[in-house]
Amino acid sequence: MNRKVIISTILILTTLLTFGQFSEKKIETDSSHIRIIKNSVYKTYTETYKFKDLEWYSVHFIKDTTRLNTEGWSIKDGKRIGIWKEYNFEGQLMYTRDYDNAVCEVNKSLYPFHNTLERMKTKADNLIINTYSKEFFEKHVRFDFNCYAYDEDGYVGSWTEPIERKPTKFLFRYQVKLNTSEWYDEMIGIELNENGEYVPNEGFWNNYGFEKVNSNSKTFKIDKNKAIEIAKSKGLQTNDLSKVAEFLKWEKFKKPEFYNGQFKYYITEFTDEIKDIKTEGRSRITYKYNVYSFDPWTGEFIEKKRMKRVREWEKNSGFTSDLKPDE
Repeated sequence: MNRKVIISTILILTTLLTFGQFSEKKIETDSSHIRIIKNSVYKTYTETYKFKDLEWYSVHFIKDTTRLNTEGWSIKDGKRIGIWKEYNFEGQLMYTRDYDNAVCEVNKSLYPFHNTLERMKTKADNLIINTYSKEFFEKHVRFDFNCYAYDEDGYVGSWTEPIERKPTKFLFRYQVKLNTSEWYDEMIGIELNENGEYVPNEGFWNNYGFEKVNSNSKTFKIDKNKAIEIAKSKGLQTNDLSKVAEFLKWEKFKKPEFYNGQFKYYITEFTDEIKDIKTEGRSRITYKYNVYSFDPWTGEFIEKKRMKRVREWEKNSGFTSDLKPDE
């Protein structure tokens, strides 16, 4: 389950638990598992199919359960697919979102400042195009409606939440992919002020920027198959591709500048794990990897290094680290 799905799941569960009068009912049929959750605001119905990687999800208002709030399909890891719709209590369609084709149409009569968001998104799009290229934008970049707006008093809404106050700050997050990869979430982040001007940010969560690309090419030149062949010439030995993973990463320089990081593409080869499991106290598993890094713009091999990921936990806490050098 990816980071975005995990966060969405946590937010849904937190919302359900925040409202009082929580109850849950489970039903099993020959073909599916059904879960019905009620709180003081919503009735949530989830049907998980036993023999298909599908879940049907619908939410109704508890004051009148004939009134639909949300409906749509997902796969079992929580990733939404196809068309989702959301309605308000009056039965008005607020928006329709097509997760397969990255299309979201809102009812503008219910979104007073949506034209402002669209205008600011155009500025953010052009910033990506002018920095890299139109070809890169069309081939490798996708806006997944990850957008938030603020004013001097704080958060005012998003692409799918009606904005009640005039926003003065806008955050846009874009997905990026390689030629043959899945979409990677939040690879490009842009903050604009009320005039549509780019605002460099060195904060932990908003520390995005752009890469100064020195090559003539401004599209990605690497993919998994090419990278694996190069990695084999640099020491990759396994023929078991289940031990080989790939990922694109935005590495931040943590400076409030326009050019504030770089894209890196990694092939990781799992090599070992070291377990320190305790019946009481904090347990730890250290996963070890050989990591082959590449410049995605040129496809050139950069380096091979040993890295590790650490998972630690105890009764009421735990974490899993990012990859870090195995010194």
